[in-house]
Amino acid sequence: MKNWSLIAVALVAGAMLAPSDGVAQTYKKQTIMAASANAPNSNHGTVFNEFKRIVEEESKGAITVKVFLGGTMGDEVANVKQLRNEELHIASLFTGNLTPSAPIANVLCLPYLFTNMDQAHAVLSDEGFRKTLADHVVKESGTRPLGWMIGGWRSITNSKKPIKTLEDLQGLKIRVSPTAMQLAAFRAFGIEPHPMAWSEVLNALQQGVIDGQENMYLTNEEQKFWEVQKYMTEIHYMLWTGAILVSDSWYKKLDPDTRALVEKAALAAQMREWSSAEQVEANAKKLTIENGMEVTIIDPQEEERWKEKARGIWKDFVTTPELKALSDQALAIIAAMPKK
Repeated sequence: MKNWSLIAVALVAGAMLAPSDGVAQTYKKQTIMAASANAPNSNHGTVFNEFKRIVEEESKGAITVKVFLGGTMGDEVANVKQLRNEELHIASLFTGNLTPSAPIANVLCLPYLFTNMDQAHAVLSDEGFRKTLADHVVKESGTRPLGWMIGGWRSITNSKKPIKTLEDLQGLKIRVSPTAMQLAAFRAFGIEPHPMAWSEVLNALQQGVIDGQENMYLTNEEQKFWEVQKYMTEIHYMLWTGAILVSDSWYKKLDPDTRALVEKAALAAQMREWSSAEQVEANAKKLTIENGMEVTIIDPQEEERWKEKARGIWKDFVTTPELKALSDQALAIIAAMPKK
């Protein structure tokens, strides 16, 4: 078993200890409002299915979890605002969409912070790192992360040609999520990215307004991008991560037993998503290839060039003592990992 798995199992085991020495709990009848802007068959759906199951089963139906998926409660940025005013109690979202409200979360978006999955698992399983990050997110946004999701690498698709080197990327019109750090990373790669609302991307690809975009294999499958894209290039500049957030004002008003149950369910939902994410990505990659897309894996030596250029932007974003300390903490955790 991988080291991160041992740590994670310990975390979940600790969270699952009965809050009152095995005494049966009586929970106040209430409804928890949960939302994600993402599809039911996404990793967000996995999270809320598990969260709902645990809360409702262990409260014996006293607590109902009402889940809104597919953006019925608005987009991810709107969901953060809804948590602050307690219109929602829990939501899940891409970390990049948390950063406008909680700039400290940029630590998880630093390009090439992680270069493999084990590094992300180690950092996000570290109790000290999780607590420090959570404390800052609460202070900045009024929301509290109780768990973190880990998806796949944001790789590049396009309709023109295979991308094997930085030079191959030049001249392509690539849609990039409109976050400052992702835009800066692609400018460091030598191109001017095309920020665009996600709802416009498929149509823009179909009409040739843009040549490509960057995202996980799972997103490629969900959107059937193989119908409008021919090539996919695996890079490791950014690992998709997501936050499982609760309204901090609501959380603080919960009685101790309900709070413990919510924490336990959120952490179990995180671990359920972690356990399935790599296989989900592998299945999506298989479908991508079966549907005719040509996949290129960049040579590790070549990707060092990408890494050097992308890490060059860190100085422009790690501009506060808090973010510097947290990024140093993450790097120290990674440096302490056993060498393979």
